[in-house]
Amino acid sequence: MTISSLKTLLEDAKFDVHLGSAPDGTACPYIVMRDIEQPNFAADNITYTETTSLRLDLVESEVHNWSLHSTLKGVLDNNSLPYSVTFVDDTSEHVCETYYDIRFQGGILNG
Repeated sequence: MTISSLKTLLEDAKFDVHLGSAPDGTACPYIVMRDIEQPNFAADNITYTETTSLRLDLVESEVHNWSLHSTLKGVLDNNSLPYSVTFVDDTSEHVCETYYDIRFQGGILNG
């Protein structure tokens, strides 16, 4: 799985997807994809397994649209991408954010 192929899958599901950050003024809802860490498995000065963790930040207006969450979970489930979910409500910004964190064993190609 590449970052661009995941982006295409999300866009095919009608999500507005941005890499790294969304431009100022982007209308909700949208997704920002970020590489959050690369905790490779290493021992004895050798990297045995590459791992990439990617965060999909679903940004919505002040109210969660559970249909969007269902669609996003469906895309991830249908493509065998395990995820964890964290809800973050930012009342000062008047948005709801939900983090979908995905860990790719064997790394993910940045293509």
